Amino acid sequence: MLSLEKKLARFGIRPGLGRMEKICAALGSPEKKLRAILVTGTNGKGSTASFLASILKEAGYRTGAYYSPHLRRYNERMKINGREISDKKLGEYEKIMLGLLDKGYEMTLFEAVTAAAYRYFADSGCDYAVVEIGMGGSFDATNVAKEDIAIITNVAIEHSEYLGDTVAKIAADKAGIIKNENGVVITACSGEALEAIKARIAGKNTRLRALGQGFFARLKKADGHGTVFDYVGENYYLNLRASLAGRYQARNAALAVAAAEELGVEENDVRKGLENATNACRLETLGKSPLIVADAAHNPAGIAELAANLDIFKYEKLVCVFTAMKDKDWKQMLSVLAPRCSLMVMNEIKGGRGESAQALAKEAGNYTKALAAGSVAESIAIAKKAAGRKGMVLVCGSIYMLGQALDAIKGKAK
Repeated sequence: MLSLEKKLARFGIRPGLGRMEKICAALGSPEKKLRAILVTGTNGKGSTASFLASILKEAGYRTGAYYSPHLRRYNERMKINGREISDKKLGEYEKIMLGLLDKGYEMTLFEAVTAAAYRYFADSGCDYAVVEIGMGGSFDATNVAKEDIAIITNVAIEHSEYLGDTVAKIAADKAGIIKNENGVVITACSGEALEAIKARIAGKNTRLRALGQGFFARLKKADGHGTVFDYVGENYYLNLRASLAGRYQARNAALAVAAAEELGVEENDVRKGLENATNACRLETLGKSPLIVADAAHNPAGIAELAANLDIFKYEKLVCVFTAMKDKDWKQMLSVLAPRCSLMVMNEIKGGRGESAQALAKEAGNYTKALAAGSVAESIAIAKKAAGRKGMVLVCGSIYMLGQALDAIKGKAK
């Protein structure tokens, strides 16, 4: 997708479905040939989508899953039964999108990649497409598909310039994925976010299942290896084990289980699906001595969840490698995370969208010792030395950094 990236990256974010509808029509309307499950929310949507896609695979369905953004390669965004699209196939769909671009079709990079994913899933005969929404809901490119099930994980303040400046406004935008009057909505939202969802489905034949009302999850164990919980809904499942670490993964997994119930999936397939699900850099342990953990938290709500779950790991001191995008509330993020760290090592995402390492270090210095590094690889090296054998290195703050961090940790940094 690098050729598309070069041609389209400059267009940035342009919410709206008009361009996407024309593109999909030119592709033969692939989104109409799939049973789509749309997953939105401020945090947890990628993990929830991963759990559900894995469950459906175990149940014998050919399942496409779409994620964004990627850590290293565009291939990560399109998976069928857990397997990434091949370089050859990805190149074929890139040519199709470049052909439409040459014919005068307008598109952003995200729209091009999303349309290619829908076409790939339809061409491959997928029974289901589990689709992670990019931003918001109503005007996101993924929302061109009519959903069988809509999942809204949670809502917090994010992307205010596009979605609104209150939880209620943002929830209303995310609820825009609910279009099927005979569909099902599954959510972990409460309060004004839940009320916004109810307002969206008022007067329609849409069923709403809310965590804590229509189904329940009781956490039993959480450590660096995964999460164990009991589930009560239409079925009663004891000791479900989710492969991803973090207490909040019980909530994400429960949303996936509720969706699986709607689709008639058997208990054994639910259990295997949760155990076999993967989602890189979600409190993922990448090294030992020192312990190295990477997490995709990149907004205040996500950082707060991350900070509250650090105690599932055993370490003597915490060193954090951190960066953030300029448009994120990184000062709030640092106010939560920095006081827990003995050292914060900052770096800057290249390309103009990242906050400077110096500015991040200056702010973090109000809470703890902090310094600016020249690269992600340098940050990792400094952090490992500072943490020592019994310490922990935490890598977080922006998804865009994590791919570079993975390479640095595995010795592949350029």
